[in-house]
Amino acid sequence: MRFKNIAFVFLFFFLFTGCYNNGSLIETEDDLSKVAGKPYKTENVIVVVIDGPRQSETWQSVDRKYIPRMANLLAPQGVIISEFYNHGVTFTVPGHVAICTGNYESLSNKGEQLPTEPSFFQMWLKISNAPKEKAWIITSKEKLNVLADCRNVEWRNSFNPSFDTANRDDEETYQKATEILTNYQPQLVLLHFRGPDANGHAGDWDKYVNSIAIADSLTYELYKFIENHDFYKNKTTIMVTNDHGRHLDNIATGFIGHGDNCPGCTHLNFYAVGPDFKKNVISTTEREQVDILPTVGELMGFQIDDNKNVMWELFK
Repeated sequence: MRFKNIAFVFLFFFLFTGCYNNGSLIETEDDLSKVAGKPYKTENVIVVVIDGPRQSETWQSVDRKYIPRMANLLAPQGVIISEFYNHGVTFTVPGHVAICTGNYESLSNKGEQLPTEPSFFQMWLKISNAPKEKAWIITSKEKLNVLADCRNVEWRNSFNPSFDTANRDDEETYQKATEILTNYQPQLVLLHFRGPDANGHAGDWDKYVNSIAIADSLTYELYKFIENHDFYKNKTTIMVTNDHGRHLDNIATGFIGHGDNCPGCTHLNFYAVGPDFKKNVISTTEREQVDILPTVGELMGFQIDDNKNVMWELFK
């Protein structure tokens, strides 16, 4: 009996301890476990895409001075995936298509082509039988309205979400988002901030890094809005990521451009917070953009290929 007690204590210690970095539990792939069949508290999902910052100015910067709210206020409430990538085309439209459809495609970056396959918006609207006002695409680039439909003849012009896409400042887009969240109470939303990409292309370093700080602030404002809204509080998952990064300083035009497979363009940020996710965790499991759709599907009740690429490490 004494041996069994000792063995139990050892097993408990092994399962529930880990190594820490900056106060966050570091998890490896060996820690993954499925939670299939578990009932989820999440009823709403908001995916925030911050367009085009590099890791070197965000999570990999030494002081993280441009993302103080993410680093100090949001990270302790959720999960950071430190190895998150775009393994497709590192431009705005293809990056968003990978996020929303779970497929990498080489598409026009001008918004001239629809994605081939349906998005998580169309999939969820079909299975939920909800009206289109319950799913929204809200962006600071007009061309991202292509995310509302696809070329697949079985889905085209069916189960399309609502959208409000315009070329505008991110503060205006955030204001529009809060109006939509208040008036329509959508359950599935993509919210896009263009600032880092627009100012990076302009070659203005100061505006580029300031726009990262603005997006960081707006993301935190969204978190507070959700936490204080009766419809969303304790029932909403927020995921924050990028469509692409930017060239490293010694590659091509540096921070001004993007579009290749250099680490600056492909290595992205990913953060998630919600009632079904762990807190204060940094996961080192390598993930990519196309893993977002099956994870949204797991939370919202639709499956993609048996949800084999669900980011299980996020879940409690």
